[in-house]
Amino acid sequence: MGTKLNKVPTTEKELNELLQKIYLTAKNNYDDRKECNFTGILEIIASEPNIVSAIHKIKGNKGSKTAGIDQKVMDDYLEKGYDEVIQEVRNKLYHYKPEMVRRVWIPKPGKSEKRPLGIPTIIDRIIQECVRKILEPIAEGQFFEHSYGFRPMRSADMAIARIKRINWTSKCYWVVEGDIKGFFDNIDHNVMIKSLWSLGIRDKRVLSIIKQMLKAGVMNECSVSELGTPQGGIISPLLANVYLNRFDNYMTSDFERKKLRKPHTRRDGELTAMRNHSNLKTCYYIRYADDWVILTDSKEDAEKLKYKAKRYLKETLKLELSEEKTLITNVCSRPIKFLGVEIKMYNKNGKLVNRVSPDKERFARKMKELSRELFYIRKTSTLDKERLIQNITRVNSIIIGLINYYSMCDQISVIVRKYAWLLKYTAYKSLKRFGGKWVRANQVSNLIGFHHGHLAHIPAVEYKGMWIGITDINFAKWENPTCKNQAENPFAPEGRELYNKRMRRKGLLVRTDEVNSSDHAWYIRMSKHPLYNFEYFMNRPYTYNRDKGKCKICGGYVEPNEAHFHHVEPKLPSNQRNKVKNLITVHDYCHKLIHNDFEPEDLSETTIKKLTKYRKKLVQST
Repeated sequence: MGTKLNKVPTTEKELNELLQKIYLTAKNNYDDRKECNFTGILEIIASEPNIVSAIHKIKGNKGSKTAGIDQKVMDDYLEKGYDEVIQEVRNKLYHYKPEMVRRVWIPKPGKSEKRPLGIPTIIDRIIQECVRKILEPIAEGQFFEHSYGFRPMRSADMAIARIKRINWTSKCYWVVEGDIKGFFDNIDHNVMIKSLWSLGIRDKRVLSIIKQMLKAGVMNECSVSELGTPQGGIISPLLANVYLNRFDNYMTSDFERKKLRKPHTRRDGELTAMRNHSNLKTCYYIRYADDWVILTDSKEDAEKLKYKAKRYLKETLKLELSEEKTLITNVCSRPIKFLGVEIKMYNKNGKLVNRVSPDKERFARKMKELSRELFYIRKTSTLDKERLIQNITRVNSIIIGLINYYSMCDQISVIVRKYAWLLKYTAYKSLKRFGGKWVRANQVSNLIGFHHGHLAHIPAVEYKGMWIGITDINFAKWENPTCKNQAENPFAPEGRELYNKRMRRKGLLVRTDEVNSSDHAWYIRMSKHPLYNFEYFMNRPYTYNRDKGKCKICGGYVEPNEAHFHHVEPKLPSNQRNKVKNLITVHDYCHKLIHNDFEPEDLSETTIKKLTKYRKKLVQST
């Protein structure tokens, strides 16, 4: 029985409710072993709230300033009229033909060769994000629970935690370390479309759009791509998971996902019963993007599982397993390398325990690159203190990123000790020419939360009466990674709440799109005034959310359909004046008070102060 998506959402709230419904339908069908059959998808993809969400997301990426072959950047679209942009995206969707991709080559870490990175045009990126957002809940409802790469609310440390748990509880010490030759470059387009169809994406118009995306040519190389998916494309990570999901299902169907005729009350009981069955091979499978491992309890089974994987990849998915890189390892005698870390079992007080360390070769390269970045700081002009602070901030972000990633390694403190002093001294020498000194970490003014409690000295420079320091890689500490809570997902309120609680963050507010459906909003949209461009209408709902629906002048509540939005400084450059920080929510009456000198006698002192503040900014901007 098919699921036709009839109702086209008009607000982000309706869109989110629809995505939740799609996810639950896909998941329930998969759990009940029923076939999914979603149609009417294109109309949802082309809905106004979906297009606005796509543009808002891409706008926040650094790549929004990078042009494709048409030389357009995101600002070119933000400065167009609202209806003009919506219509342009819809026209492109309904008659889709992608522009060629601009390709750049970036070096592979620690290797002489380079890998290709495709840069689509902005309009093609918007289309890809629109498609990705609607297809993701269909796919997520059916993906294998221990696939962790390029998926929401999942991370590399969860994959490592899963391996540790299997090693510890199931005593599966034989590991197949899988490696697929040139995965992204060898994806077969017909197999991809079949994979999407098998997930229940049955809208042939959408499948045609995806096929066009896959076949997008590369400037100065080829007019049509016959194989592969462009690395750098927004939809590529989702499509990669869709492609390998069939491999996930095949490798887990005879053990992890096998259903017994007499089910047990607990799944671990079923797995124990299957391991005791002589005809079944123990097979625990974990995947992160195109990297995967299989854990089993004997070398013989490991060899059989490797052959099984090799045959399926070649015959069904048209991919080739790398023989020299696909290793069979006993973790009690030699570490496996997965996601930049090494995992090995050690004997501790008569018990085998996991030990996780950074991959030594890869980590040494990272430290060398970091040392080079620290050295480059000294090339900053002594007269340009602003640029110096920017460079310190950039280097700190690299160090914090490395600390956060490798915090899943229980040996991280031991490994960084080899590099910490040399890196810190390099940082000090780089800052010395700017008046740098040794300052206790808990006394610098940047990264206050991170440096809290650290008494060690770090190199720092004085800037506007504050000490700005370069943090220490030696502050890295182990945080035991936890297994994925499968109840966490972005398509249900309970799943989002669990995720926000774990991450200790507040959930995002749903965009109040109703502010753009009022008569006043329609009137100014029809005026075609350059001040009221796409970015202005996109940011009105976010401004309303930020102000919690209250007028910035009188403090009273503003109904969404009655809200006006005042430009604090309307004469700013066109790419700045419609940012959320330059807009405030006001009543119609209060808006008129800002633009006039009239002050009614019944205004409170607080209201008068606010009026004066915004009137001054208005005068200064003119």
